[in-house]
Amino acid sequence: MIEVMVVVALIAILATIAIPSFFNTSRKAKASAEVQPMFSDLRQRLESFHQENGVYPATIGESTTHPATPSNTKQSLIPMPAPWVAIKLRPSGSDEVFCGYTWVTGLADDGANIGAQGTAFGFTAPAVNWYYLLAHCDLDGVPAVDSYYFSSSVDPKIKSSNDGR
Repeated sequence: MIEVMVVVALIAILATIAIPSFFNTSRKAKASAEVQPMFSDLRQRLESFHQENGVYPATIGESTTHPATPSNTKQSLIPMPAPWVAIKLRPSGSDEVFCGYTWVTGLADDGANIGAQGTAFGFTAPAVNWYYLLAHCDLDGVPAVDSYYFSSSVDPKIKSSNDGR
């Protein structure tokens, strides 16, 4: 009987360690699967807008995301806000997302529009017109700590902060 109790206690300890790790890995995968294609679509449309107009579209800013509030449940991108319509964005994937998305643009050597998250990711204004993309996520449903994903015209690699949170 004691042996059975020891085995049950060991299983409980292992489950206590493994289950949170599984959920964290699951949230990271969910974020990656959503952020990569959205950033790709946004990047393509911003570059097309730049080629057609000679400038990037006006900055939206870090505080205005669409959807407005990230959630651990999916939200619709429809209807799209005016800036997204102006760049003719058509998401290649699902039109339901967990994260809120935005972009920040600026002129060469002008860092006036760079926000707190851009600064946190180490972004500085380059010598050419620029933009960066930002995704704000709350995949764990705990608003105390959220995830942020970042990519820019200077470095298309997606960087993350508090990945999967």
